[in-house]
Amino acid sequence: MRNVKKKIAFVVWTLADMGGSERVVYDIVRNLGKNRCSSIVVGFEDGPFRALYENLGIKTYCISKSKKIDADFVKQFRGILADEQVKIVNPHHFSPLVYSFLATRFTHIKLIYTEHSRWQLEQLPPVKKVANRLMLGNVEGVVAISEQIEDYYLKNLRIPKNRVHLIPNGIDVEAFRNARSDGLREKLGIGPNETVIGVVANIRPEKNLKLLVSAFSDLAKEHGNTVLVIAGQDFMNGELHSFASRSGILDRVLFLGRREDVPGLLRLFDIFCLPSKYEGMPLTVLEAMAAGVPVVGADVLGINEVVRHSENGLLFRPDDRESLIACLLCLIRDDSLRRRFSLSGKAFVEKMYSLERTIRQYEELFSAL
Repeated sequence: MRNVKKKIAFVVWTLADMGGSERVVYDIVRNLGKNRCSSIVVGFEDGPFRALYENLGIKTYCISKSKKIDADFVKQFRGILADEQVKIVNPHHFSPLVYSFLATRFTHIKLIYTEHSRWQLEQLPPVKKVANRLMLGNVEGVVAISEQIEDYYLKNLRIPKNRVHLIPNGIDVEAFRNARSDGLREKLGIGPNETVIGVVANIRPEKNLKLLVSAFSDLAKEHGNTVLVIAGQDFMNGELHSFASRSGILDRVLFLGRREDVPGLLRLFDIFCLPSKYEGMPLTVLEAMAAGVPVVGADVLGINEVVRHSENGLLFRPDDRESLIACLLCLIRDDSLRRRFSLSGKAFVEKMYSLERTIRQYEELFSAL
């Protein structure tokens, strides 16, 4: 019997930004087995990252929309799915789910929803929580990218277990394990004996990077050979940069903006720190671990599923400056502990969070529909 390839539409909110969930979709699309599936991408906000998909030969659509849902928008979306003969739609996050749900009603298209943040599910307004429950009761399956989201699906939304699929986000472990940072320290003006505390994250309020800068301002007084490196696009209009300046440590903080050399940059770090208020499955933490960088993270949803306190990293009390300082000092002062976390972190990611494993699980899910 001839195998028929299934066409899958991956639906994201934006093509203007490459955050964690957008990166996951990109990795899935470019690695999905071409002999079993073909893909298109649909977004609702156009931007430069559309070209990444098109360079892979992936048809990419952007449907402009107003703030309100209208019939023309749904009709246009439904038309794309029909013209492309899509068999499966895989929206990521709540808003893409809403539009995908409307566009696939009364069709034979199957809907598989992927959620990336339990915190965002819990923060939905009551009316949206009701809508979410109703929609997820009428889809073919839901993907949880972490055990905490899986738990929410099963216990809070009471979705049958046979329709909940735990597929953790994965990373290209080899790319980070084998990366080199040749000459990067010198290019950035970092001395050979300086300890580098770093983070790779877009500068947004939920990343709580102001807490890290505040903690570092105290550390820098006691440990003058430390440098803080922040790599990520600024969505706060320079607010964090101004705070570092007012704190008198601007000469010890490097704001690098968005970087394309993240694997090599991570190899430069002695300590990686993510102080977020919440996360889904923090790819940047997994990448740091794969690169052998010991991690300090806030004890919040998402991070605490990956960082096991005193096993492969350290967790500090959320939004607690003194707790964060204590964890950073612990690693600054203890080379052997940094080496232990480096080894245990790499082993943990290689076993549990490889991109190959993620792709295989998505392929199996799509093929079974």
